[in-house]
Amino acid sequence: MGANVAGGVSARLDWRTLSALAGLDERSLRASCTRRRFDRGDIIFHEGDPAGALHLLDKGRVAVRLTTPLGDVGTIDVLQEGDTFGEQALIDGVGERTATIAALEKVEVLALDVTSFEQLRAAHPVVDRFLLMVVSARLRATSHQLLDALYLPADVRVLRCVARLHVTFGAEPGASIPLTQTDIAAMAGVTRSTANRLLQNAQSDGLLHVSRAHIDVLDGDRLRRLAGLSARP
Repeated sequence: MGANVAGGVSARLDWRTLSALAGLDERSLRASCTRRRFDRGDIIFHEGDPAGALHLLDKGRVAVRLTTPLGDVGTIDVLQEGDTFGEQALIDGVGERTATIAALEKVEVLALDVTSFEQLRAAHPVVDRFLLMVVSARLRATSHQLLDALYLPADVRVLRCVARLHVTFGAEPGASIPLTQTDIAAMAGVTRSTANRLLQNAQSDGLLHVSRAHIDVLDGDRLRRLAGLSARP
């Protein structure tokens, strides 16, 4: 789930893999969940909503958005099939959503609420290990992002952000990253003007083509090298 400052790429373990590693039958997990479908642009839940369920992303991609102290909304992450969100709902059962989750395309999630989780837990106690592994994976990804923010210069953070998104949205020719420069700035932890300048430089170097609402990667291999990501995921 991301890469460290040394340029290696950590193994991405999705919820299906974690379920198998925990010894939890995927069919039992799916049977305990409620499938929910969303269209592009739909909000799965808002920041501040009551915490309700763990969501297992089964199809599609979503944006994770936060409201800044100044009232602006920034995209801080993009999750794809196999990722999870809302896991804290099963840990404390109370509280509020800490971010807004928006569908970037047609999305299907499997929602596991507290009641269903407790029923699954009674039949399959290993679900506790599964939840612990989900939280551990989230913490590992957050630690990598924090290391990047603390130790990488702005230009490398922006390129690394685009390189990761290139993988998330498909690295085949013709695949675009449907995010704005403002989104990239928020995800890379830089100002919009800095992101704009660095993306324009990358475009001049033949790495990218930048449009108003999407970014096309023209040379993925060179982009990854410049971003310090020597290994493919």
